[in-house]
Amino acid sequence: MRSKNAPHSIFTENEQEANRYAARCMRVMSLVALAAWLMNIVGFFIVPPKAMNAGMGLCIFFFLLPTAVCRWMSTEKRWVKYFFILCCVLGITIASVAIPKHTILVWAAPIILSCHYYSKELTASTLAASVVCLILSGIAGMFVGEGDPNLMGAFPTSEAILTPALFRKAVLFFLLPRSGILLGMSFICATVASRTHELLEKQSHDAFVRQRMETELSVASSIQSSMLPSHFPAHPEFDIFASMTPAKEVGGDFYDFYLLDDDHLCITVADVSDKGVGAALFMSRCMTLLKTQMLSLRRPHLVMAAVNDELCQNNDEMFVTAWLGVLELSTGKLEFANAGHERPLLRSGGVFHYLEQKPGFVLGGLEGIVYEPHSLTLQKGDAIFQYTDGVTEAGEETYFGTARLQETLNQNAALSPRELLPAVEQAVYAFTAHGERSDDITMLCLAYQGGKNMNELNVLAVLDNLELVMGFVEEKLEHYGCPPAPQMQVALAVEEIFVNIANYAYSPDVGPASIEVEVHEEPLEVVITFMDKGKPYDPLAAHDPDITLPLNERAEGGLGIFLVKKTMDDVQYEYKDGRNILRIIKRL
Repeated sequence: MRSKNAPHSIFTENEQEANRYAARCMRVMSLVALAAWLMNIVGFFIVPPKAMNAGMGLCIFFFLLPTAVCRWMSTEKRWVKYFFILCCVLGITIASVAIPKHTILVWAAPIILSCHYYSKELTASTLAASVVCLILSGIAGMFVGEGDPNLMGAFPTSEAILTPALFRKAVLFFLLPRSGILLGMSFICATVASRTHELLEKQSHDAFVRQRMETELSVASSIQSSMLPSHFPAHPEFDIFASMTPAKEVGGDFYDFYLLDDDHLCITVADVSDKGVGAALFMSRCMTLLKTQMLSLRRPHLVMAAVNDELCQNNDEMFVTAWLGVLELSTGKLEFANAGHERPLLRSGGVFHYLEQKPGFVLGGLEGIVYEPHSLTLQKGDAIFQYTDGVTEAGEETYFGTARLQETLNQNAALSPRELLPAVEQAVYAFTAHGERSDDITMLCLAYQGGKNMNELNVLAVLDNLELVMGFVEEKLEHYGCPPAPQMQVALAVEEIFVNIANYAYSPDVGPASIEVEVHEEPLEVVITFMDKGKPYDPLAAHDPDITLPLNERAEGGLGIFLVKKTMDDVQYEYKDGRNILRIIKRL
């Protein structure tokens, strides 16, 4: 039954608990022995005081010894259980010598305690020790203590006359039958111990298998998570964020996004019909096929048809719904196809609404399906939100639903994709009253920030976005044919201005807010405009630093904007509609 690799912790824990149980039982037995000792003192028994005083003292000592071991020593050693049973047998033996007729039933205690270790070997050893000590204590009781009227008659042992016939009769008709009763009890206890041990072995094996499965599922979950994009880079033309929360360790939902080239972004959201490891394997196959076919065909509806035919081969169990889109970054044109998936929502004019195109047939269900191509053009600020049915079908008696999803999105329409998805998930989680999810929850949001032909960039005023701003300006300057020397001067000016806005424009309690950067080409000049809603500040109003003074005598600050004014052909500032507007001009 036991696996070679099965953990033994369950047996170790059981043995330690059995040791503690045995110690507790023997503490109770010590109290009984103490009560008998006190009853003998008041004359309830007729045991000679010397025998009782010596016997009960040793008896209580052996009964309390396991408690001392549990308190002061580790009970993990294998010898501890044998020592505890031996203490119990010795304690009962000493009590039986003093008062044999009152300890007949107590001899069952060692056998019963041995059952709790679930070991036939220990039960057999306990039986052998108990039978030997029972006979020895019975014989000794003929000479010491109260005496058993079944063995000696109803009189003190000091007045008894022990003859060979009486001794033989006591052994044959009283001691051996009692030993036989112990033997019968031991068979019952050994059967119980064996059966319980088998159950423990099965439990141990099942625990090992369950632990191995949990480990494998954890590895599978890690592999699945590693397959999904987890890095959402800043890009001047789009902002994207996605998440997948499986209902089990591994799920059947997935999302994907990748650049086909410098001007085309592919996005995918899909949902396999099942859950668990099988669905995860089918998911990985679908994900690979979609990406492979997209790199080759590059048209969503053609990719869907090709992948559907491949999935139908040797597949009778699973299917997948999928939404696949390709965004042309320079123009905002989005081509997409829908294979039985949820309808996405489009944010246009600051409001989310569902797209009306009907979905096609699922992937992997029937060969030869033709999928209809769809397209739309995103404007700057538009966004696409796609999801799986784990969002709208969350709940038990009532679903979260499409209407509630649209309402939640519109309540948070101003948020970025990275902020929007957690807000939706929190709304779903609150609706289900923190109950267990029955389906995977996958969401993806793509916000279009304008193509390469657009000259505006809106980012948070934090230093982490400096590289994004510098790259945006550099791309525009190269597009306008700006020579290297002026381009370097503009780059230094842009860095100085953006760093100052990020560090000083917004109060710490407000936190970073957005900044807009515009680059325009005028005849024979480039105009770069910075707009922020921070504290009003006119950098041109500050006095220029006296650069003729030594460094240690100059006032702090002002040198950066001074260099900007010196390197640019014109610098203009105005505060309008609650915004700082700083414009730098470099003639070509």
